[in-house]
Amino acid sequence: MPELMFVLKSLAIALVVTICLQVKVGNSTLENRAYNWMRSSPAPQFIQEVSSGAVLFLQRGAQAASEFVAETFGNNSSLQKAGRLNFEFKRSPQYLKEHQDQQN
Repeated sequence: MPELMFVLKSLAIALVVTICLQVKVGNSTLENRAYNWMRSSPAPQFIQEVSSGAVLFLQRGAQAASEFVAETFGNNSSLQKAGRLNFEFKRSPQYLKEHQDQQN
């Protein structure tokens, strides 16, 4: 029974917050103001730079691990490199398009 009360309280709080964010102040809602504030603050840009570095680290680490496994357990032929041990991380075309649109 306490679990059900927790779920109901959480639902009530979420509903109240959602309704409060729809209040208009001036020409825009509190939700729009909060969204614009988050988009213009330096925190998302910092997080984006950190995550880009992490992705680069993972790409290079996976490539090094793949090469190490290929060299250790087999002959380093191009056929093996094209096999299942070849990791490749790429950004989605949609992400690249959105990122280019934001920079322009």
